[in-house]
Amino acid sequence: MGCGSECSLQCSKTSNNPLNPPKATAKKEAEKMLLKPILTERELFCNTFLMSNSDAIKRNTKEWEKLVKSSRATSVEEGMRNHFAVNPSDFLIRLKHGPPPKYRWTAWKTVLQVSSIRTANTYQSLIAPSKKAEAKWANSIKADVHRTFPDKLATLEPNIKELTIQKLENVLIAVSQYCPEIGYCQGVNYVVCFMLLVSNLQEEEVFWSFVALVSNRLVHDPINVCGIEGLYSERFPQLELLLLGFNAAFEEAEMELKEQFVKIEYPDIIWVHKWIFVLFLLSFQFCYCVRFWDYMIAHGFSGVIKLSLAIVSLTKDKYEGKTFTGCNEVMSSFREGKNLPDVEEIIRVAERMRVTSDMVRKEESEVLESVADEAAVQKTYKFKAARFLLE
Repeated sequence: MGCGSECSLQCSKTSNNPLNPPKATAKKEAEKMLLKPILTERELFCNTFLMSNSDAIKRNTKEWEKLVKSSRATSVEEGMRNHFAVNPSDFLIRLKHGPPPKYRWTAWKTVLQVSSIRTANTYQSLIAPSKKAEAKWANSIKADVHRTFPDKLATLEPNIKELTIQKLENVLIAVSQYCPEIGYCQGVNYVVCFMLLVSNLQEEEVFWSFVALVSNRLVHDPINVCGIEGLYSERFPQLELLLLGFNAAFEEAEMELKEQFVKIEYPDIIWVHKWIFVLFLLSFQFCYCVRFWDYMIAHGFSGVIKLSLAIVSLTKDKYEGKTFTGCNEVMSSFREGKNLPDVEEIIRVAERMRVTSDMVRKEESEVLESVADEAAVQKTYKFKAARFLLE
């Protein structure tokens, strides 16, 4: 059934007005829609938590509101920065316990200290048409943005989906130019897209937050390495170190399960390699990922290892007596939220996991030797200082 005459007239006015072209109108409408969060409550909370903890959610929100107002700040962001500066340990504990969704992005930015590295006009200059046209990785990025979380983006309003893809492309192109050590690597697109969705498409803030992760702005992180850069730069040195650390801790915490995985030839690359490489984003629902990221930002990369250990430890009974195929089916089911405990239980167990400096120190030289230009690697990543100092 077609539009009525009044609707047709309005459509005609919109499409024929050179000052208000359809694409501009769609973008404007999409920007208005961003006044509401993109991620729904059921994507921010596990269903069981949402249904049984409404009072806890309200109490938590009031506690964060009190924190924000306690310093007589003029904005939420200023209030969080003030509290973090005065009492960082308290702020990190609160972040591990989980901020209310409306405060999450600001809390992440606060810990990453984004305001201290952000410079005026830098981002806009990186995404200017002339710069985008000459970007080395532009074609690869254009191809990948449409393949990033396709199921999730398909649930968005068409205008929001288009805007998300455009902003994702902008941020990735800016990152590829600002961080030449990374350029563009598949995996970065998922991390950036997730940050965009959590931030409600605040693209410049996402760019600087990613830069903060690259430059290791998690100053409280006991792993003194280069930050997220080493996950995606040539030879993936940070990824290899984290896998070495995980396997050493896995062997200590769950020897029998590790031996079973070795016996059935169930390799790291199928599961924990993917968890670490894209920081859980391709293997778990968003309601788990947002809490994993709270914990990761509060703990640094050691938190990634602890969470991975907690997940495999809490689900070890699911693999008992299973073959390669059976174990893989269990791991694959995590993406649907199956065979997993509540996310808060995972975080509680992660807190008890033991990771020590020795778990990486004895393997560190092998990582250095595996890279052709050892001197350059030491200069860039400072691997000589890389230690897990959690004893």
